[in-house]
Amino acid sequence: MKIFVISLERSTERRAQMIAKFNKADVEFEFFNAVDSSLLGFKLSERAANDITIKRKGYKLLDSEIGCYASHFLLWEKCVEIDEPIVIFEDHADLTDDFKITLQNTFTHISELNYIKLSIPFKLSKFIKKKVVDENHVIGRYIKPVCYNTGYMLTPCAAKKFINASEKFIEPVDDFMEKPWLHGIKTFSLNPFICYRAKIPSTIGYNRKNKNNISFYRKIYAELFRLYESIRRLR
Repeated sequence: MKIFVISLERSTERRAQMIAKFNKADVEFEFFNAVDSSLLGFKLSERAANDITIKRKGYKLLDSEIGCYASHFLLWEKCVEIDEPIVIFEDHADLTDDFKITLQNTFTHISELNYIKLSIPFKLSKFIKKKVVDENHVIGRYIKPVCYNTGYMLTPCAAKKFINASEKFIEPVDDFMEKPWLHGIKTFSLNPFICYRAKIPSTIGYNRKNKNNISFYRKIYAELFRLYESIRRLR
């Protein structure tokens, strides 16, 4: 089981924290250098489709969101290259006490399910159980999106489909990954989760969804598109 932690090479403090957390859990991992969006013309930045994002969402992605998407994209490519399932964490993850054994048990189901989220969502919704992992954990599906990519595992099959559907970066990567009508991969989640967002400042920020400067027509279009996606999610 190969485990990767996405982290900016210059983020030495976060890296030190992740090393301490994984050492405590007795789990081996390796860092994967995140795409640094502070650099001019950063890798895969040309895939951003701000015109489409503004039309559909009423805002454009921040460079940091595009860099985040690019970082996950490059790890999907690595998954396909090595041709085996991998586990991916972001460097703001906190780990639960039962992290190691539950991660190992969950990994036995990845070949069947293709994509399993391991991180706690922003808010929970109704959960439909599918697989029993152990006496304390199950795998299933939430009826609403659960947000964040703090931790997940995926197969080369899922990675390839995510790649093929990412010719353009139109929305945040965690939103994209939970839309099976775009790529054909269903989202499964571990419950309870074994990692969650640490209480540290976001590198993305909180002001990207400023819709004050868009026209009335664009607001109406964005709302209609949101309704369309809500209907697709019910299928």
